[in-house]
Amino acid sequence: MKSVFEFAARHVEPSLKKSLILKLLARNVDRAYIAKCLDISPSLITRYVRGERGLHDLGAISEVNSMLEDIADKIARGEVCGREAYVEVARLTMYVLYKKYACGIHYLATRDVNPSSCNICPTIFRDFSNKYPLDNYFSKP
Repeated sequence: MKSVFEFAARHVEPSLKKSLILKLLARNVDRAYIAKCLDISPSLITRYVRGERGLHDLGAISEVNSMLEDIADKIARGEVCGREAYVEVARLTMYVLYKKYACGIHYLATRDVNPSSCNICPTIFRDFSNKYPLDNYFSKP
């Protein structure tokens, strides 16, 4: 079985970044600013927009979409950029794994997990979320 971290880096994080980039562009945020804040090249933004990266629509999950909107708003307002934006995307990536929102994608990508019986991500990220509550981090005041 491939590492859950390898899977997340290859499938989950790029898909979340794609959705985030599209939301930022819809807010008329400049591509150069997006590239700076997400620490990616402008050509990588083009690849995301063309659908060459981030092949899974995790933003179709309403809870994830709401969190992406929140992150996009923070970036568009200049509240987070660079390292802070990285942390936001990383926490959302962990949250998606913790909630098992990517299990179907993992199965389709590798065929080496059974989503109904696998509990690796909730176990790993439950321990993390006990120390750094992921549910509370993304809840609206």
